[in-house]
Amino acid sequence: MQVVKIIATFERGNAPHNPRRLVVLQRKDGYFSFAEEYYYRSEYEGEIVTEGWARLPSEGIFETIEIAVRGALSSVRLDPSRDDN
Repeated sequence: MQVVKIIATFERGNAPHNPRRLVVLQRKDGYFSFAEEYYYRSEYEGEIVTEGWARLPSEGIFETIEIAVRGALSSVRLDPSRDDN
């Protein structure tokens, strides 16, 4: 699946990996889904070995990007003041 839209970037309370982002993905069948991704960085002796975005399992199957965005926003709390985000 390919990222076609980044909806939001945010911090998730006490999560071990921040920042995080909510993305819309286009599936191979042409439909859309959404997922949360987290940023990671691996270092060895002060040098960055690898870094990037790792994806949590995607959710839903939607006909359009707009519907996928609405589904994503209704399922994820983006309030940084809450620990249960």
